[in-house]
Amino acid sequence: SRPADTALARARDHLHAHMGEDITAEDLAAVAGLSRFHLSRAFTRRYGAAPATYLRWIRLERAKRLLASGEAPAQVAAATGFTDQAHLTRRFKGAYGITPARFQKAARAA
Repeated sequence: SRPADTALARARDHLHAHMGEDITAEDLAAVAGLSRFHLSRAFTRRYGAAPATYLRWIRLERAKRLLASGEAPAQVAAATGFTDQAHLTRRFKGAYGITPARFQKAARAA
């Protein structure tokens, strides 16, 4: 339905625009104008992941771009909303099987 599509797009756009910030389920539900539970179910159906997982995906993709451009891992962690460099490293290695530093070294060599 149109209103639900608009609400989900608002939530997705908010995640992209504020990825470096701490976004709670309540905040996102307020942006979308839906209950947390309705938003979570509908968002997962539409985008293939719960909002928190989707946010982690876009943070990791942004981190990859920043690392490839030469930004220091600690700066990348801060810019993309990870708690610290160790948090970025754990999530990055879990997602891509390589540490941010090793990824960056490989990206520079390419």
